[in-house]
Amino acid sequence: MGLFGPKLPVDREEFDWLLACFAWLHSTIGRRDRKIGYQPTLVLPSDAALLGASTARELFDATKRLAGLEQWHCELVKGDARTDVEYPGLAVGEYSNDQALGTFSIEGNAPVIHYNPQLLNKPHQLVATFAHELAHLLINDLGDPPGGPDLHEHATDCAAVYLGFGIFLANGARNFSQFQDSGMHGWQSEAAGYLSENALVTALAIFICHFHMEAEFGPYLKAYLRKDYKAAHRYIARKHPNISDEIDKLDLAVWS
Repeated sequence: MGLFGPKLPVDREEFDWLLACFAWLHSTIGRRDRKIGYQPTLVLPSDAALLGASTARELFDATKRLAGLEQWHCELVKGDARTDVEYPGLAVGEYSNDQALGTFSIEGNAPVIHYNPQLLNKPHQLVATFAHELAHLLINDLGDPPGGPDLHEHATDCAAVYLGFGIFLANGARNFSQFQDSGMHGWQSEAAGYLSENALVTALAIFICHFHMEAEFGPYLKAYLRKDYKAAHRYIARKHPNISDEIDKLDLAVWS
């Protein structure tokens, strides 16, 4: 197709890494989970279990069940609310607020997830945070991901997509809103996670194609991300029609 063929929303090197990360997950948790009958499914914001949750604990438990991790022990702890942001000393400007929305740690012998209670006002963002931290729990003992330890957090985002929460992570990766305070006004940006929006929708397309899903979820994905998702899906369908076989046979040694 030349110049008019399907194009990826990310560069080829990042796409190859996403494939390697899926191969890494497939060769470890994927094969293990199939033995116990668990297969990832695409989780939608309209899921009844998520909509029915009225507390952080209920939302966490619902996310955990949908991720197939209901038998995995993990403590949930309410962290400190995010501190007030100091605006730049400009009448109009943009600032970035990149404080952690959640953390995963091993305290003693127990895995613990802390979350920012302010996210209770943004349940979809809280689901994305829970999915990311639960992905930490899932891959905690798998060793280094493709590309080495510096990409562990990026691989954790990818693992959350692998668990079925790609829509939540893509939608929550970047948020913009206006602020006005003490005579100052402008736009503020809030980043979450480690992979970019384009990488996350590409990972979502890999997920859909890898698990041979027929999913209509356009209304649930931010409008400006739908075009990039469709481009990634078209590219995979055209250039990698047997992507599951590629993932199964990919040599991870080249990424060590």
